[in-house]
Amino acid sequence: MKKEKLFLSNKNMPEKIMEEEVFPGFYITQPHLPFLVFTPIALIMLGIALFYIQMPIKNILIGLGASLLFWPVFEYFMHRYLFHWEPKSAFGKKFIYTIHSGHHDYPNDNRLMLVGPIVSVPAFLMIWGLVYLIAGHYTHPFMAGVATCYMFYDWLHYASHNYNFKNKIFQNLKTHHMRHHYEDNEKNFAFTTLIWDIIMRTLLQNKK
Repeated sequence: MKKEKLFLSNKNMPEKIMEEEVFPGFYITQPHLPFLVFTPIALIMLGIALFYIQMPIKNILIGLGASLLFWPVFEYFMHRYLFHWEPKSAFGKKFIYTIHSGHHDYPNDNRLMLVGPIVSVPAFLMIWGLVYLIAGHYTHPFMAGVATCYMFYDWLHYASHNYNFKNKIFQNLKTHHMRHHYEDNEKNFAFTTLIWDIIMRTLLQNKK
């Protein structure tokens, strides 16, 4: 996906391009929407574990802890290999452009920063089904943690493009992500933690 010009404009995507290149309904403009959708999902997952299955608190904590280990791996590999995939079909190209490439072309267009529930909810359910085949009842607290991580990730990504909090951790994450956009989009794929960029040797080195 790397190209000499890493972005087309810091303004919003022209409406004509939006109509032609982006699937309607796949994107959202309100950063609070993921919280409205996934907070109930996380609570339902925890409720199933606590009251229906009656899992011991210890097991619930194990499931939640596993989600914290899973999320940075999932986030990194999804970004690197799915979001930066270059499909051959017209549908595939439009899909990838909608969920990510368009955001690279117009990095400050808020309409392209958050994936809508029409994509995120089916993806969540697919992961839930796959994990359930492996982990059984541990899946419920695990997916509650995944939903929480996703909300945090989505908001933090939106904030990195729209706010400039003085918090040092936020500034480091923002700088790391902006360098992915404006210096080298084949580096700095990680977002909420840098560990997988370090492990996979995709961390963009600081210029001397």
